[in-house]
Amino acid sequence: MVVPWSSSELADRVLPDTLNGLPLHPLAVHGPVVLIPLAALLGVTFAIPALRQWSRWPLALVSLGAAVAAFIAVQSGKNLKESLSLSGPLKELIERHEERAEQLLWMIIAYAALAVIAAVVAGRGKIRDEVPGDHRAASTAPRGSLGVLGVVLSVLLVLGGAAVTYQTYRVGELGSEAVWGSTG
Repeated sequence: MVVPWSSSELADRVLPDTLNGLPLHPLAVHGPVVLIPLAALLGVTFAIPALRQWSRWPLALVSLGAAVAAFIAVQSGKNLKESLSLSGPLKELIERHEERAEQLLWMIIAYAALAVIAAVVAGRGKIRDEVPGDHRAASTAPRGSLGVLGVVLSVLLVLGGAAVTYQTYRVGELGSEAVWGSTG
């Protein structure tokens, strides 16, 4: 399948450069700054078996929302960068900021995919410890308990949540340095 335009070109067609006269990027970054740590917190609640069923769909939805918000922030940042004439240390700083933001985008996409998988798997309820074809030996684990799979998903969500939250901090630190630091 041939796509007639890249994701950047698609974003240029859909995203405005400004909102009420303000550049979109400084407004758009608030979405990932709020949603990514919230998704990480929901990943921690998923790791608690008693809260797993409650948290599975909020985790998936917030994580997907965080990925969309990060995409919008990255694309609006690229548009803002193109509209500025940058040079010297400020240009280097913004390029590092952009690189980290693109890394964060891929990280949060992976985290969102993991969150959706975890939500679907947790929705299966009880996991059967049975021989194929033998439907008598169902697990007596409480609903929401996924055994080893639950532990693996929980560990990945907690570690992934910590990673995307830390990367969000790193991206924001460079962005604020570009705006408010001695070079901005």
